[in-house]
Amino acid sequence: MDKSAFQPFLKVLTADNILTGTMFLGLFAMVMFFIKNDELPILFVLFFYTSGIQRYSLVKAGASRWVAVAYSKNIFNLNDELGLQALNYFFLGTLVITLSYALFAFYRKPPGTFYDDKITLLYFLKQNQAVIITGFVLIASVSFYAKRAFVNSFMASGGGIALGGSYYIMIGFGLGGVIPLMYLIFRSFELKTQFIPKIAIGAIMAFAASLTYSSSGRFQFISWAITIGIVLVGDSNPFYKLRIYLLGGLAISLAFGLAGVSRRVDTTKMGNFEKLSAAWQRNKSTEDATMLDGFMMVLQVYPQHLNYHYGTEHLEILYRPIPRSIWPDKPLGGYANKLGLNDNMGGGSVGISQSLYGTFYGEGGLMGIVVFCVLYAFTINLIIKNSLNFNSDTRHLIKGATIASIIPLLRGGDLPGIYAFIGMSFWPIIFFVSRYKDFSKKIMFQRRNFLFNRTSPEKKEEEIYV
Repeated sequence: MDKSAFQPFLKVLTADNILTGTMFLGLFAMVMFFIKNDELPILFVLFFYTSGIQRYSLVKAGASRWVAVAYSKNIFNLNDELGLQALNYFFLGTLVITLSYALFAFYRKPPGTFYDDKITLLYFLKQNQAVIITGFVLIASVSFYAKRAFVNSFMASGGGIALGGSYYIMIGFGLGGVIPLMYLIFRSFELKTQFIPKIAIGAIMAFAASLTYSSSGRFQFISWAITIGIVLVGDSNPFYKLRIYLLGGLAISLAFGLAGVSRRVDTTKMGNFEKLSAAWQRNKSTEDATMLDGFMMVLQVYPQHLNYHYGTEHLEILYRPIPRSIWPDKPLGGYANKLGLNDNMGGGSVGISQSLYGTFYGEGGLMGIVVFCVLYAFTINLIIKNSLNFNSDTRHLIKGATIASIIPLLRGGDLPGIYAFIGMSFWPIIFFVSRYKDFSKKIMFQRRNFLFNRTSPEKKEEEIYV
């Protein structure tokens, strides 16, 4: 796709230009946060700063190096010049998605009537406590046996990587959606009058949370932690929310970094201060934020080695679950597999996340970044807009799950795999909200009829007569 229309804009952007632009964009995001009480623009800008600007600055300062992967074919040459080009495109995506979302949010109007209220949600939670807890037990049990079956298959194959049954293994991701639902139950109990049930639910939540934290399941931990955090702050004052986000964000960041450290080091023998220090150093090194490096690789793949997908990578989300036993010739996913770069990995697969904007570039070059950023901004705004129809913690539950989903999406990588993770993580919330929406509409309709009949007895008698 022709990118000449963008070149006059992109050529003038040095690293300092981009940093200045990011500061103004961040200021705009902060203003929107305090005016509209909306965190999403800050998330877009913060992600770019930590994984784009910070990564580029660290490599330029000599404190780190661009990643190198021992693929079967050496088609990549990562250097500072290419890094600046990728940083420009990264900034373009951030700018477009932030401003597009802000524009859509500006014209977002509050609903005329709500689907529910807090009392309706409490009543529904009370009716479905046993269902939610049973769902946790079932998901945890299936997850346990799925992991054991995977290990047995791994050992039986002599250490080979089992490629089948991945969705069976991913059932355990549903804990990321169940834990926030249990938090709603926990939140509904009064400490003074319902002390024992509140403690019991809290203990179940803590046990469930412990099952999600591991070196290989860091995003499963983030999925429920962020969702609960959004529910916790709700519609609070932006200054209060900012304090909670700073503290909670630091805690989640350190937990995420420590899980990354445990991939290489046995952290069980470390003291608390050593763990915190190791987690801090890993985050500081941007070892978990090499999306700029992945973007650089994408720039050397499209269109030199592969044609742009023009939206077909998003279509792959739909046919990825189809097993190869049914569709033997199903196209391979990811450019590394398409180009045979993983042929020397012994059945495994290695990929460097290229950020969501890198995926958009693979779909259609610079125009792909612009078009898909606008489409994603529109979709995210639509979800948030629909969540405002609820006048209870349900709106915050939807918003929390949305933000928790955006984070792995922004990191990018295997797009169908990311959507599979999101779907398998948050299907309990989707199912809960769907059932609750029907329930609340019915309750609110009955209430309106009751109030109408009380205030209009003549009308009631006329309706009965008719």
